[in-house]
Amino acid sequence: MKKIYLLILLVVSMSFGRIELIANWDEQTTPDGSIFVPNFRISSQGAGVNGFKVYAYFSNDEAGEVPNLAVTEPNGAKSITIDPKSSHVYRVVLDFSDTKIPANGYFPSYSGHTIALFDAYINKANVANHALRPYPWGKNFHNIVVESKDGKVLFGKHPNLSSRVGILSKSGCNNSGGFYYSDKKFWDAVIRINSEKKDNKSKISGAQPRGVEVSGRDVSFEFCIYEYDELPKVSYDYVVLRMDEQCPVGSYPFRRHHDTEDSYGSNFSFGPLWPSSVGSNVDIEFCFVPRDPKSTRMYPFDELSSNTSIFANVNRANLALSSVHVDDEDDDNANSWYYYGLSKKKENEKAIINRIQNIMSGGNNTTYFIVTKVNSSLSKSAAEIDDAPISAGETLVAAVPHAPAIKGLNRSAVSVELKSEGKVKVSIVNANGSVIANIAQESLQPGVHQIKWNSGMVPSGRYIVKVEQNGMVNAKNVILK
Repeated sequence: MKKIYLLILLVVSMSFGRIELIANWDEQTTPDGSIFVPNFRISSQGAGVNGFKVYAYFSNDEAGEVPNLAVTEPNGAKSITIDPKSSHVYRVVLDFSDTKIPANGYFPSYSGHTIALFDAYINKANVANHALRPYPWGKNFHNIVVESKDGKVLFGKHPNLSSRVGILSKSGCNNSGGFYYSDKKFWDAVIRINSEKKDNKSKISGAQPRGVEVSGRDVSFEFCIYEYDELPKVSYDYVVLRMDEQCPVGSYPFRRHHDTEDSYGSNFSFGPLWPSSVGSNVDIEFCFVPRDPKSTRMYPFDELSSNTSIFANVNRANLALSSVHVDDEDDDNANSWYYYGLSKKKENEKAIINRIQNIMSGGNNTTYFIVTKVNSSLSKSAAEIDDAPISAGETLVAAVPHAPAIKGLNRSAVSVELKSEGKVKVSIVNANGSVIANIAQESLQPGVHQIKWNSGMVPSGRYIVKVEQNGMVNAKNVILK
């Protein structure tokens, strides 16, 4: 038998006074199932509470599988109901609308004690790794909500029932409450893998993906959190980070276990990463989104920040492909993949596993393929380069190892770095998409060059500078001062 006790004292000040909830979870796991017993006490000041309802949320690990949930009514409740709220979330509602809590009073009436809110017995809930648990489990104790009789929330917050996922992001998240990480940026979640110590070969090949860094032995993945009932479909398979009990509808959960450096390893993480875990080793949970051949959408997250990337392996126009090689521990390596019920013995399920392995795979080491939409700003490389997105009606192409690079722009010259010999063409485009300058140079040698131009009456502001050489193109947003 297992017991888990969480003692939380939460106080909320409202116009009617103050409501205080002391909650104590008792989880008991038996061979036949689990029992969740939340105990509570409510106190009120000011106007008191003239009737209330209590809500508790649970999630089943398997979408669409209805749990056998029996609830023992507590003393004093007018009624109790169990409502399915989504494919995997259920809500217990206790009606105390006939119960009054006077100002400066308590429920139960004797101070200093708690009563059982209810006993939730889940029959055989842990069979086949399926379990009913308080929802959202990954956000600690936030699944008890108290409302007044007329529907005003007195305590807690009803959860958003869409599934949370993490999407790779380069320049931090648009929402507040993220985690400070590096270069004064904010992300919702960060995973850093401290890989093999001896002869480390961790690296990024191809275009630089957004939200991924390799520095020495450290491989970092940086995510912003978004919520979806169903993830957008495109004509190719892709993968996002799983951050909830369920993957969104139509996608498949799976896990990569990284056996990381045992000697002086320094894996770490920021943010609410559950169900992924980072400790002496790293377990990363993912959602696989199968392709829709009929989709005409080029990139699944056009509506998000332009600074995102996704795990995918596809060659398409305006998508830059890269790979991230993680050199995991060599000695006694125990890397593994887990596909949550998908079986290689069934052809249709084996096909899904093979498609996942086309995006991320490996034995003793790991390879992740990543694509990045490239018709927006690229990385900052000089003080005059600006990462902010700009609408210019111009397709920007991601840098490849031998492509020319833009170093800066001023009133008299464009600074470029060339990796090979050849004719160079530079274009400067304003925010409306109009080309304000075309500059051509005959064959130039590799190195940094200051290509002169006449800015004339060109106003200060943001511009796109595009450089072309030997069929390779690079472009960046810049600020002209």
